[in-house]
Amino acid sequence: MINVWARAATATGADAWWHRALSPGERPGAGRPDWAALVDEVISALPSVTAPPPGELPGLTGFTALLTPFAERAAERLTGRGDEAVIDLPAIRGVFVPRLTRVLAGRSARTLVLELNVARVNGRLSGDTPADRFRDFIALTSRQDGLGAVLDEYPLLGRLLGQTCRNAVATLTELLDRFRADRAEIVATLLEGTDPGPLVAVDTGAGDRHQQGRGVALLRFADGRRVVYKPRSPRMHRHFNELVGWFNARAEVVEVPALPVLGLLEQDGYGWTEFVAHRPCTTPRQLDRFYRRQGALLALLHAVGGTDLHHENLIARGDEPVLIDVETLFHPQPAADGVEDPAVEALRSSVYRTGLLPRLLLGDRTALDASGLGGDPGEPLPVASVSWADAGTDRMRLVRRPGTLPGAANRPGLTGSRAEPAAHTDALLSGFRAGYRAIVAGRQELLGPAGLLRIFAADEARVVVRPTRTYATLLAEATHPDVLRDAAARDALFGLLDTDELARPSHPGLLAHEVVQLRDDDVPLFTTRPGSADLWSGTGARIPGVLARSGLDLVTERIRELGEADREAQEWVIRAAMAARSTVAPHRPTQPRGSRPRPGGPRGAGGSGADPERLLAAARRIGDRLVALAHRGPDRANWLGLEVLGDRYFQLRPCGADLGGGYPGVALFLAQLADLTGADRYAELARRALRPLPALLERLAAEPDDALAVGPGGLAGLGGIAYAVTATARALDDPDTAALTAPATSLTVRAATAEAASGVADGLAGGLAALLAVHRATGSQEAWRGAARCAAELVARPLPPGAGLLTGEAGVGWALLGLAEAGGGAEYQRAGLAALRNAAERVSGDSWCQGLPGVALAVADRPAAAADPLLAGVVERAVRELAGPAPSADHSLCHGELGGLELLNRLSDPMSRAVRDRRAGLLWTALDRHGPVCGTPGGLVVPGLLTGLAGIGHGLLRLGFADRIASVLLLRTEP
Repeated sequence: MINVWARAATATGADAWWHRALSPGERPGAGRPDWAALVDEVISALPSVTAPPPGELPGLTGFTALLTPFAERAAERLTGRGDEAVIDLPAIRGVFVPRLTRVLAGRSARTLVLELNVARVNGRLSGDTPADRFRDFIALTSRQDGLGAVLDEYPLLGRLLGQTCRNAVATLTELLDRFRADRAEIVATLLEGTDPGPLVAVDTGAGDRHQQGRGVALLRFADGRRVVYKPRSPRMHRHFNELVGWFNARAEVVEVPALPVLGLLEQDGYGWTEFVAHRPCTTPRQLDRFYRRQGALLALLHAVGGTDLHHENLIARGDEPVLIDVETLFHPQPAADGVEDPAVEALRSSVYRTGLLPRLLLGDRTALDASGLGGDPGEPLPVASVSWADAGTDRMRLVRRPGTLPGAANRPGLTGSRAEPAAHTDALLSGFRAGYRAIVAGRQELLGPAGLLRIFAADEARVVVRPTRTYATLLAEATHPDVLRDAAARDALFGLLDTDELARPSHPGLLAHEVVQLRDDDVPLFTTRPGSADLWSGTGARIPGVLARSGLDLVTERIRELGEADREAQEWVIRAAMAARSTVAPHRPTQPRGSRPRPGGPRGAGGSGADPERLLAAARRIGDRLVALAHRGPDRANWLGLEVLGDRYFQLRPCGADLGGGYPGVALFLAQLADLTGADRYAELARRALRPLPALLERLAAEPDDALAVGPGGLAGLGGIAYAVTATARALDDPDTAALTAPATSLTVRAATAEAASGVADGLAGGLAALLAVHRATGSQEAWRGAARCAAELVARPLPPGAGLLTGEAGVGWALLGLAEAGGGAEYQRAGLAALRNAAERVSGDSWCQGLPGVALAVADRPAAAADPLLAGVVERAVRELAGPAPSADHSLCHGELGGLELLNRLSDPMSRAVRDRRAGLLWTALDRHGPVCGTPGGLVVPGLLTGLAGIGHGLLRLGFADRIASVLLLRTEP
């Protein structure tokens, strides 16, 4: 066999193998790079004949055997200085070589597996079994001509191997040199002055790698003790410790337990810190103290602009939350990105930005909370990870399997268990409240030319310009063989950073700096100084004037604006984020503590509970609360809420464009309230809330696939938007809003395809009902044709699972009967009655969305169904059940009290009226005593229609003014 590598390694100029691994701007003027020289040394020293390795080779162990020569050659560059009593270099090499080999194997695996399969298909492998043939591949590839041929075809893989080895040696050598110089101070400062023996291991795998492979490292001594090395200056952390000392003195006054500080040793451009070990709490009282401290810490971090404080940056040491990384304090605000939603800005500038509060990372099937308070070890990761099937055989191949979150040390708990953060929300809020007030009381000591915050002005602070996982994904994909053949292909991959496929950076003009660092196989790093508007790249390049305002200016402004109104807003964000960890089914009625009304409220027919003026006054209080909760910008208004995702997870987000939980539903209630009261503030806010809709509808019209993804649904789809603008325009007598009906209708019709779901909430049944409502209100023939299209598709498919009105059979039957009543055809009446009968036989539960009241409401709303003896019995049963128990503590439309009251309000018989008035009286009493209780975890106040304030307000208007207010739950535009 021709020695391919000998020819490639001795080539000169543009023919050299490593030239093909360079991007156009990287052409060297000083000859072969060091990483290329290292690769040449390794390949040249490989034998010309090798034997297959013995035994089984699970996982990537076959490839580690193949790549060990690279790690061993790198380790040879680690030299001692006669300091065996200080550094046990053989022991450190013994850790260094296998770890580096595993890294190299991981980065080479995709290419080697491809070459393995090519060799198998071409019949070049010998052996009787797949395992034998795999061992033969390892033997062939371990030879000089074998591995040389691979790297000649994939020169970027050679660069990746050489750079990884070079960087590993350089960073470890730098660390060891610094350790030799600092050992005495480390022992005196961080190890209580007692000699730990020689250094025996250095784990350089902690955290992300920046600046040519540099990263946090964990050092272990002979006696087992450990310290942490940080390759960048810890001055920011030293100053943070001083701030914590000031805060603790203030917090004592409000009885918050003192926050811990991290022991550290600062040197010029790098430093050492104590190793903090996780330790469980021993008593429930300690758990409470932990979360009170966590709340106080949250207040402090909010004040000084902390962010990216995820589960890996905090360790629970008994009842102390210890921050081990504060490099993102004084974080600048992202540049304007075309998002004009004031609720987005409110969330960005809230306590949520710290990263400590629960926040779900969503995947196709799972969600994970990786926040500073979350981090559930062993939980499935939301994105599938690369794994290997049939490893150690010639059929080895890449597969993607769910990974799990590795062990995290941030969660406290009693021995043998971990605490659930949501169960300690009250303690967290108590600590936050006290810490917040301590900062307000001492703000003059923080601000001003001589204020304490000025000590941070020249510190190095990291700026997170893009999610780190985006970079990690790109670097992982950069090991694909298709981009390892030439540098142009890899640069094109990195160029995806400037496309819509990936999130654009939070500050413009950084792409070239990102790509330079990615070429070095680094996670791009950007830093600033809190007192500066400049950025610095991880390569040391200064990027002047990138920031609109310095981090110190932003923090100063934030602290000046702290006050009771802001504190209440931040406490709502905290409650909402903690509620998002709830595992309660989204459509289960909530029973918050203390919210159930006491006996003795108004009872009997004609009671004061149904008095229109009292109901209107209660609805106005809710309207006023929505006005107060609105976040306003120059062009629009919006709210923050809890969105239900996949009918499984809650997520704190700005309200979207859906009717059920978003701003159109809130606007509709405000418009109805304005229509009844004549109050301009409700009408003005409703119009401002709907201002994003024209641009949204235009975008969806230009992107048909996006419209299909939204779907035609009546509460969570385009049908809901069409209905909302039609009904709101009628309530406000607003031609601008009415003009949105036609484009919303067209999009709903376009989305009514065979791929759409079936239910009322997000599918064809909801689209059908909404389009019928539009047709009745406007006479639109397009809406009529669209409704018929939805119905035809519904009757051609099986009924959805579940009996309920929101997503199940009852909703389909109710929608089909609506078209039949409007003259759509007898087949739709037959199909609708059949669907309702199926639902009636299976339904259970006491909610509108999934239970008996919703099915009964569907029957009562359709004369053909109400005339059916079987279905009429469903209505009677629902009324009897509503007559019995005490009202729900949940007041919402979706699965609370007002969903059942909508059924009673639809009926006119004496018993239904009596039950309605009694329950309405008890509801009014509960509202008067405790305020509205939303259909969310813990009854958290949210703005939306189905589970929030807008729906409660709408339900009150329906009880008092059914002759003027059309039912949203029935998607009606006329009373």
